[in-house]
Amino acid sequence: MNIQMVEGLLGASSQIKLSGTPMSVYRQASAEGDSEKMKRALGYTGECAEKAVKYQEKLDKGMKAEAKAEREKAKLEREAAIEKRREERRRAEEGAEPGRPQGTDLVQISEAAKAALKNNRPAEAAEPVDGEPVTYTSTGEIAAAPAESEPTVSFTA
Repeated sequence: MNIQMVEGLLGASSQIKLSGTPMSVYRQASAEGDSEKMKRALGYTGECAEKAVKYQEKLDKGMKAEAKAEREKAKLEREAAIEKRREERRRAEEGAEPGRPQGTDLVQISEAAKAALKNNRPAEAAEPVDGEPVTYTSTGEIAAAPAESEPTVSFTA
């Protein structure tokens, strides 16, 4: 909020409040039938209303200036973001090795790790155990294998 907006809001508000006093004098003069007093009171009320309109115009100018400043700020922020992305892209392209696809990582293995790999033999694959399947009970003991029986199918009509 800029100074023009503040001044416009406060000025218009105070002038409208001030116009209440001459309006009450106008109503009182109207009840009494005093036309000269009524004219003077309406003149004061009109002056307050004119000043309120001028303050309203000042408020409108301030709001336009504020909106313009916000648009310029947003434009500068967008341009800065675009420039930042361009800079990041340029750095990424400069750092890329030729022949290496973009978006991949490069892993380097130290000499100590290479030596450790040479000395370390991979574990032999375990041989599958030939035998009957085993069933365990809930206590962890081996249960006797159930006797295999012929499956039976019955149909009813």
